[in-house]
Amino acid sequence: MSLYSAMRSGVSGMSAQSSRLAAISDNISNSQTVGYKRATVDFSTLVTSPGSTTTYTASGVQSNTHYQIKQDGTILGTTSATDLAISGDGFFVVGNAPSGSPEYALTRAGSFTPDQSGFLHNSAGQYLEAWKLSPDGTLPNVSTSRFDDLQSVNVGNLLYGGSRTTQMAFSGNLPAQAAAGDAFTTSPTFYDGLGNPLDVGLTWTKTATPNQWTLGATAPTGYTVTGAPMTVTFAATGPYAGMPVDGAGLPLNPMPSFSVTSPASPTADTFNVALNNVTQLTGDYVPQVTADGSKVGRVTSVDIDKGGKLWVLYDNGAKQALYQIPVATVTNTDGLVAQAGNRFTLGAESGPLTLSAGNSGAAGTVVGGALEQSNVDIATELVSLIETQRAYSSNATIVRTTDEMVDETNRLKR
Repeated sequence: MSLYSAMRSGVSGMSAQSSRLAAISDNISNSQTVGYKRATVDFSTLVTSPGSTTTYTASGVQSNTHYQIKQDGTILGTTSATDLAISGDGFFVVGNAPSGSPEYALTRAGSFTPDQSGFLHNSAGQYLEAWKLSPDGTLPNVSTSRFDDLQSVNVGNLLYGGSRTTQMAFSGNLPAQAAAGDAFTTSPTFYDGLGNPLDVGLTWTKTATPNQWTLGATAPTGYTVTGAPMTVTFAATGPYAGMPVDGAGLPLNPMPSFSVTSPASPTADTFNVALNNVTQLTGDYVPQVTADGSKVGRVTSVDIDKGGKLWVLYDNGAKQALYQIPVATVTNTDGLVAQAGNRFTLGAESGPLTLSAGNSGAAGTVVGGALEQSNVDIATELVSLIETQRAYSSNATIVRTTDEMVDETNRLKR
C-alpha cells in the first residue's frame, strides 16, 4: 500500500537527517581540534520497486558518510619546534606504542610533544614514527610501501659524543717592534678522544737575532710535543717583507708544523699544529687559532626541514640529522577508515601505501613549528544545522500526515 511506503519513506528521511545532524554536531564540537577533517553526509535515493505508470511506491533515502580529507585546514605557526603540519597531500605515520609491535595509523594531527621518555606523541597518545638515519645522516635502505622499518621518534636524553681534534692551525701577526726576549702566549683549546676540552700553550719569543722568533709549545700532563720549539725567520725588506722565509730568503713552502700526541692509553692520538699565514708587521699581537673537534653536548633544540628531516642542535654547536619523517600517501584517501583520535587506517579501497620524504612526488611539504587547524567552517555548519532541522521536521510531517490518512482509511470500515 502506497500509504505505508510513504510512511517508511518519511522514517528513512528522518533517519538520514539524524545522521546528518550527528555529523554536524561532530564538526562543530571538533572545530578547534588540530588536523580534524570535516564529516559530511550525502544522500542517495532508494528504489525497492520500479512501480508502474498508475501507482507510485515510495522507497525513501539512504545516507552515506565520508570525510573531507583532501580539504586542507589553515596552517598556523606555533612556538613549539616539534609541532608539525603538512602543506599538501599526505599524512604522518603514528603508532599506539613507542616500542614493540605498535598498531600503525595515519593522521594530520601534528601536535607532538615529548613524553617522560622523550618519545614524541600527540594529544591522542599516538607516537610519531620515522626512519632512523645513519650516523652520517644518510637514509639506509628502507621499505617505502610498508611500516616495517619505522620506529618512534625520541628526542630526549640525547648526547653528542664529541669528537677529538685532528688538526689545528695558527695564523696572525707578530709585532715587528717587539724587543728581544718579549714573549706572547696563546692557549687554544683542543679535545681528546672523549670530547674533553684541554689546552695547549703556544708561546712566541723574540730572539736576539733580528726578525727571528722561537715558537714553543706546552702540552697537558701525559702529552708529548714533537717538532717544537722551532725557530721562524721573517723577511725585513724586499717583496716578501713580513713573511716567513727560509735561508735563501724565499717564502717557506710548506709552512712548518709540530705535533701533539696523547698518552698511549687507550690509544695514542696525534694532531698537527700548522702555521698558516703568520706575519711580522708593525702592530699588535693578533693570534687566531682554528681547530676541529668538539666537546660532549646535550640537545638544546630540534629543527625539522620541509623534507621531514629532523635535526637536533647541541649546546656545543654541533648539529646532527637523526630521523627522516616520512609522508604517507594513498591512492584513494576516501577509502581510509576513520578511527578515534583523529586517525585513519588503511582500508580495502584506500589503495597502495607510499612512504616518501616530504616535498617529493605526491607528498606535501612538512612544515615545522606549525599546526593544521580543523577544516570546519562554523558558519557553514550552522546553516546546515538549520537546513537539517527543517528537513527533519518535514519528514516528521510526512509520517504524521500518513498516520492520519491510515487512521482515516481504518475508520471507513466502521
